[in-house]
Amino acid sequence: MSDERIRFPWGSYYERGLITRRQFVKLSALIGGAATAGAILAEQQPAAAALAPPAKQVLRYPDFEPLHFDPATMESRPEILAGMALFDPLITFDDAGRVVPLAAKSWEVSKDELTYTFHLRPGMQWSDGHPVTAADYEYAWKRVADPETASDYASAFYPIKGALDFNKGTTKNRDTVAVHAADALTLRVTLAEPAAYFLRLVSTWNYMPVPRWQIEKHGKKWVDAGNHVGNGMFTLQKWEHDREMVIVANPRYWGAKPTLQRVVFTLTDDPFRTSLPAFENNELDVTDQIQPGDIDRVKKDSVLGKQIQKYRWSGTAMMFCDTTNTNSPLSKVKVRQALYLAADHTRLANEALRGIYDPAQTITPPGTIGYLEAAPLSGGVDRARQLLAEAGYPDGKGFPEVKVAWPKLVTYDLAAQALQQMWRDTLKITITLQRMDRKEFNAAFNSWAKQPYDAYIERWGSDYEDPANWANILFDSDQDFFHTRWRNAQFDSLIRKGAGEADPAKRKQMYEAAEKILSTELPAIPLYHLGVIVAVKPWVQGFRLPPAAAAWHGTFGRVKILDH
Repeated sequence: MSDERIRFPWGSYYERGLITRRQFVKLSALIGGAATAGAILAEQQPAAAALAPPAKQVLRYPDFEPLHFDPATMESRPEILAGMALFDPLITFDDAGRVVPLAAKSWEVSKDELTYTFHLRPGMQWSDGHPVTAADYEYAWKRVADPETASDYASAFYPIKGALDFNKGTTKNRDTVAVHAADALTLRVTLAEPAAYFLRLVSTWNYMPVPRWQIEKHGKKWVDAGNHVGNGMFTLQKWEHDREMVIVANPRYWGAKPTLQRVVFTLTDDPFRTSLPAFENNELDVTDQIQPGDIDRVKKDSVLGKQIQKYRWSGTAMMFCDTTNTNSPLSKVKVRQALYLAADHTRLANEALRGIYDPAQTITPPGTIGYLEAAPLSGGVDRARQLLAEAGYPDGKGFPEVKVAWPKLVTYDLAAQALQQMWRDTLKITITLQRMDRKEFNAAFNSWAKQPYDAYIERWGSDYEDPANWANILFDSDQDFFHTRWRNAQFDSLIRKGAGEADPAKRKQMYEAAEKILSTELPAIPLYHLGVIVAVKPWVQGFRLPPAAAAWHGTFGRVKILDH
């Protein structure tokens, strides 16, 4: 799963081209593996020093080779999964998806909803013994916004007053970014505009602190094993690149100590492919995403079948269309609606993709405000044929060549082939499939920002479960994240108001109304909601996969290895 994430377009943020598109391979790694995570419950108190857990408390886990563990520029699953074990953000999520305290014991929001004051827990230490202070968070946040850091996630800080101007070079003074450590344990932040999603944003990895003294001493090498210092539940002990990485329990951690003594990551270039054989050979305790071609065999196996676990991932795969390319029939709303209604989403998810994913009738996934239980369009194949005829193509006659592209990925291959057959059988039209390697697709995608195209398949996964991470950054017409060139004034108005709406009921109503518009005009045709199926050894207790990346904190903290 790869994707480029946050850009916030509200108010003064409405400037085209504020961020670059993050490499697709990031989202492929992120969602395809859908790694584990978890939440530290509200108001945990610092635990007394505990004896080291027994040596048996070792979890063997598959992963890609990470790039580094610098919160300012971490972007993909390999970094985020381990990175959120090495650092604590101010807040996280509980099992019900509610924002709860972590490094911050409490916070207040001003009446105008612009100023947030966070109160840090006293007595917290970095893994090298330095005290954790509000100044560490102030430095870290301003560092991400600093253009010299070149973080693709700098836009995640644009809601903060002054961050956009600093990041775009309008001002060179980092102190114009409205983040200030009032004292050692008090961090005060002022926003440019109300942002109802801000606390959830603060739970993400780029909002974690960094050790300034290590960065100033070691430069870019501060992320290496031996130099790396964190404030999280684990520390980085060993990293043999492309082979093995080890994180160990942090004896200075402020909170409840993990039962695991260490996590040993086996690093390969394709853990989706390599982890299942290694798991069957008892070299791993957990697999990565089991691929569609293996699902049936695994389910039928008398041993493996009892060890598989399926988890919802907050995301949706879609077919994105160029809505202004008049040379393509997909520029017509009725054609897009016909394709949507003629696609058997249940067959696509359950048969073509072997039940790894769930049928998607709408774009916003379950668990996020704006999700609709019932799709606004109905009528099935009969209505699809009628719409196609109304668009000028009765029984598919005169329907021109349409190319659907996608980056090389097994699930996309299967989905594209299934859709091609469905549309041929029901609408009597032929879709040309265009499978590209990742580098070729990235180049094509970049060109589509200005050049016309027909359609392509990609997906989006939640950084945090909030509609601001969906409707606003993907489909606002001033954002046009996926180059659909779709514009709808009513939709824009609803989501822009919804971004800052403090009343939960009103906010929900706005985003549901916006989703009805989006899933009726279909600049992106939803295909399936994401999920992950993994195998877990019976001696691994407490393992689970939360649906959004920001909830990955505490992943390894709740795992325990039973006697076996």
